[in-house]
Amino acid sequence: MSEKKSVLISGAVVNTGRAVAERFLKEGWVVFITGRQGDKVKEVADELSQKYNGECYGFEYIPFHARTEGKALVDRILAMGFCPDVFVGNAANLGLDQNALTCELDAWEEVLITNVMGYFVPAREIAKAQIERGKSQTGSIVFIGSINAINTIPGRSAYTASKGAILSMTKGLALDFAPHGIRVNCVMPGPIWTTRYDANPEQAARKADALPLKRVSTTEEVANCVWFFATEESGNATGASMVIDGGLTSIVNGAY
Repeated sequence: MSEKKSVLISGAVVNTGRAVAERFLKEGWVVFITGRQGDKVKEVADELSQKYNGECYGFEYIPFHARTEGKALVDRILAMGFCPDVFVGNAANLGLDQNALTCELDAWEEVLITNVMGYFVPAREIAKAQIERGKSQTGSIVFIGSINAINTIPGRSAYTASKGAILSMTKGLALDFAPHGIRVNCVMPGPIWTTRYDANPEQAARKADALPLKRVSTTEEVANCVWFFATEESGNATGASMVIDGGLTSIVNGAY
């Protein structure tokens, strides 16, 4: 088994997941990324390997199929001689425009399965591998949650439910994994500048204007929070969450 530090990041082809991958590559880690399209994720992995003169490998993984694909994903990495030190759960179904009164139940359910089971299964399989291989005392799991676990907006009840589940699951797994030394924490971003805002800067400006700091977070800033929780920099932290939202959740409605 390789002694090189390694990390598995789900949903790392673009935006936040890609920024997290780049953060670890800058530090010399071996990085495994996933995406829903095998050819695309391998293309991105090759690009990042060349950019950072490092090791980045891409695998197709559909979180909605976590029950069957989650263990297979981790087994492929183990077969390459690596046991990831860190798992970062990032891949998500955004569950946009789902009117609770009219949306299809299958679509609502898909958000829950993708966002919760899609995190849980790889996290559990990596934790098992770390324990079996004597790496659990330095093992770390980081989930990308959302401030929507606390406050939400109309038309996103499934997404809100999934992010609430992720925050609770962080605490539950932290306790279940603590006897083995594995830490589990959650980063909770507010608005993040992604390709969605590149295509609609007016929307980004409206979001920024609603924040006390008057700008949305960058993917690099979220990646730095992930790095903190993933490494020894966060020390004894487990079952913890970190909000990065430009002050949005500090506002009392109607009073700002």
